[in-house]
Amino acid sequence: MTQTNMRRANQHARIKREPGFQQPMPNSGLARIDEDDNSTVAHSEVERRMQRSDAPSVDTRLAPGASVIGDMDVHGEDEDDECMLMEVKTKTEVVEQDLPTPRSFVNMDRSFIGPGQALKDFGQELKDINDALGELQARGIQHVVSLPELVLVGDQSSGKSSLMSAIAGLSLPRSSGTCTRCPIHIRISRADEWSCRVFLKEDYAFVPRNHPITLQDVTDRDRFPPWVKLDPSRQTRKEFKTIRDRFDAEEIETLLRCAQVAILNPSTPCRFFVPRLKNESGQSDAARREHLDRIKEKEAHGEAQFSPNTVALEVKGPDLADLNFYDLPGVFITAKRPEDRFLERVVRNLTCEYISRQNAIILWAVPMNQDAENSFAFKLIQEMNAEDRCVGVMTKADLLPRETNGFSSWLSMLNEQAHRTGLGYFITSRQGSDLDEQNKFEEAFFNRTADSATMGQWPEIFEKYRDRCGIEKLKEFLSITLGREFSKVLPEVKQKVYNRLLKIEEQLEKYPNPPPNPEMEIMRSLAEFATNVKTRVLQQEFMSQWDCLFAEPFKKRILGCKPKFNVKEPDVITIDDNSPMATPAPLGQTPRKRSLAQEINMTPSKRRGQVKIEDSDRMIMSPSTSATMRGTPGPGNFPFSPGPGGGPPPRSKNLMELRTIIRRSAIPGQPGLVSASVYEPLYTEAARTWGPHLENFVNQTIQFLQNEVMKILDNSFSNLKNRAVYRESVEHMKYFMEKHKEEVRNQLNLIYNLETQRIFTKDEDALQRNKAAEKRILERHRHFLRMAVRTGESPAIRKMEELTEEELVQEQAKMAKELKVIGPDPYDQEITVAAYVRGYYLTAASRFIDIVAIHIMSGLLPRVASVIDTYLHEKLGLYSRTSGSGPEIFMRLMSEGPETERKRGELRVEKERLDQAMEIIVNLENKEQMATTATAANSQVTTMQIMSQGGGHGGQRPELSIRTSANGGGVAMPVSERAPTPIGTYEA
Repeated sequence: MTQTNMRRANQHARIKREPGFQQPMPNSGLARIDEDDNSTVAHSEVERRMQRSDAPSVDTRLAPGASVIGDMDVHGEDEDDECMLMEVKTKTEVVEQDLPTPRSFVNMDRSFIGPGQALKDFGQELKDINDALGELQARGIQHVVSLPELVLVGDQSSGKSSLMSAIAGLSLPRSSGTCTRCPIHIRISRADEWSCRVFLKEDYAFVPRNHPITLQDVTDRDRFPPWVKLDPSRQTRKEFKTIRDRFDAEEIETLLRCAQVAILNPSTPCRFFVPRLKNESGQSDAARREHLDRIKEKEAHGEAQFSPNTVALEVKGPDLADLNFYDLPGVFITAKRPEDRFLERVVRNLTCEYISRQNAIILWAVPMNQDAENSFAFKLIQEMNAEDRCVGVMTKADLLPRETNGFSSWLSMLNEQAHRTGLGYFITSRQGSDLDEQNKFEEAFFNRTADSATMGQWPEIFEKYRDRCGIEKLKEFLSITLGREFSKVLPEVKQKVYNRLLKIEEQLEKYPNPPPNPEMEIMRSLAEFATNVKTRVLQQEFMSQWDCLFAEPFKKRILGCKPKFNVKEPDVITIDDNSPMATPAPLGQTPRKRSLAQEINMTPSKRRGQVKIEDSDRMIMSPSTSATMRGTPGPGNFPFSPGPGGGPPPRSKNLMELRTIIRRSAIPGQPGLVSASVYEPLYTEAARTWGPHLENFVNQTIQFLQNEVMKILDNSFSNLKNRAVYRESVEHMKYFMEKHKEEVRNQLNLIYNLETQRIFTKDEDALQRNKAAEKRILERHRHFLRMAVRTGESPAIRKMEELTEEELVQEQAKMAKELKVIGPDPYDQEITVAAYVRGYYLTAASRFIDIVAIHIMSGLLPRVASVIDTYLHEKLGLYSRTSGSGPEIFMRLMSEGPETERKRGELRVEKERLDQAMEIIVNLENKEQMATTATAANSQVTTMQIMSQGGGHGGQRPELSIRTSANGGGVAMPVSERAPTPIGTYEA
């Protein structure tokens, strides 16, 4: 048996014996090999040919159509070698227990046992998926939904830069300068022509401090000083430059270095850092070098030593993988300079932030010339519980120490016995000045054809891990893994993007676009406003509502301030509930004394002699009133005289106080006559309490009117609320209402002052009517109270309006009989004075109430209606404009506030991004649907061909695929029965 045939036999035996040969990469969507020899198997011929290598035991390159997934090393040495047949069984239960996977990844397994076209279709679908993911990440929708992403981390000098360059397929800066001071986001994909576009992604604002940054400035709330996170709507993505010559590594490195210097110098416009390349015209070599020198000066003395903002690369080419990933600055424990110690924590915070993203797949670069136990990056991965999302990349394999016992630690990692990672390990070895040299070196090293004298041989003990050696196998594994993870979350991504778009639409309704004809819109709104105000304020409904809410309560308050008199028998004045004090007896009488038995038997209410004339008699005695009662007023002084602005209501006066007032105002030599000066102070004291009620009434009326006017203004300017015309109109109408309130207040205060100056009326009939009615009320109460004193019983005095005519007649007859018993009232004069004061008060108060109300009904409301149509036009400047100033006025009136314009701009930017994201998702679904339809058709044709050849199913299970659903579940079903379903189909 030849060496090739022996290797094939060993390989076939290993497949049967080691069904878990892919174990270092669990959940990666790899082909599953069944170890059940008795099962029915499908036979498929696979013929894969590559260029012959001097030592072909390991091929680190991928031939067209080849895949690292399920790669069984079936390449023959000679073109005429026989094709090896593999026995593979696809179990229904195995497919069903996997996480939901799009059809493309099930077809991926089929591609190694089916026609060559299947692999081509799979590659195109994988490209579509990864392209869509890269486009979504570029749109900056991570604040809405978390997207799968690759994150490359590692310690300093871990070979991360070489690994990044190899994955990206282009030369990147590898020095220890600016390339270590900001993240790099690289997106690579296949295309017919090669290109590299560079962007600056600004998610953070530079806020300089007034002192050098120290370790103490880096806190949990301020993780990247002096950088502050921007609101998503303010984040930007600026295109820096595009190059199309992939072979000039120096130019590519120059471009990326300049982009990173621009990131570290945010106050300088980024266009300053865009370099002129060698093959570009328009600038001499000397000018180009001078410009680069200025950029280097900025690099050496940058504003910031570090930035969390990102340099983004979009690299496309005909032979590139479909990947996008983030490369982070290498973490380190100790800074070189003491003043840079804060960078230790800043870089650590940045690494932890990216690792903590639940959909991030972590690439951990660990060099094989160092002890993995000392990796600070892996410690952070463990702290963030991200091992299951991690794939380890062993770099610098050519520097592996040659001691035999030095291999054990790396073998234990490959065998999942130490430093376990959920996605296993790959091995790379990159040496050389450019990508071509590095690729050739890696192939020669793992094939053991390299010069062993200079770099040593790759130990044969690692032979069984050859399917994980080389950058190309790593790139395809990452591409498939990333695409699979994206397919899982695609329904969720679409739903969250859709929900966010709905919210943005709702918010944008608050910030509508300006109308097409602003002049017509403004004039229409003004006309509508004036018409509706006139109609509303003159409506009977509005006036009735005002009368019910404010005019009637005002009337009750004014009438409720009628002077109060206590007509009880003035034997005792109550100081408190338990302290009676004797008072002088009426003229010509001896004070009566109660017996002890009478005092004891009387209830407290009887003892106090308090009998209500009406509910409003309950007044509060002020300290000044109490002092006046205790003192002796001089001639011309009246005890209760609140100022014009109003004051506390006067307390009820008793008959003895009235007698004192009458005596001190009497004119000598005119016995029995009451001076006119007695009545006026008693009235004005009560009338001056109208002031606060009047002020309250005016304020309530104007506020009620203003609310109605503002409501009409809101409705009339509903389409212009975010415009200056609305804001100015609101301010003008507030001033308008304040001005009218001042006018009404001045008018009514004049009336108030006239009413409180003196007693005056020409309506003698009303005065006599009111006086008679009040005297009847007072005499009736006085009679019952006198009888109560005589009988010692407290009477129940009903209000006159509660009595029927018959009851009134009976009561008057009874009172006439009792009057003969108790005799004439010694305080009849005082009762007459009180009746006149109360009668005139009612006459004046009714007159005042009518005048106040008519000033509103017939004054304020019609006046507002008459001027409202021209007032706003004049205040907005629409009547005073000249012929040449019209457009400027309307432009000013249609302007928005800076906050409104900023908010609408932010919402529009975010909406544009999400619209683009939704379009990307829908396009991907459409492609999936088309591919599903084509696959179903091909499957039906193939089945018919097999049946026509008499083969039938041959006992095989039908080929299975998976349909993803909105809830993330998967349903295994035959391809021939599956209806076309877009990726992530859902009902919004």
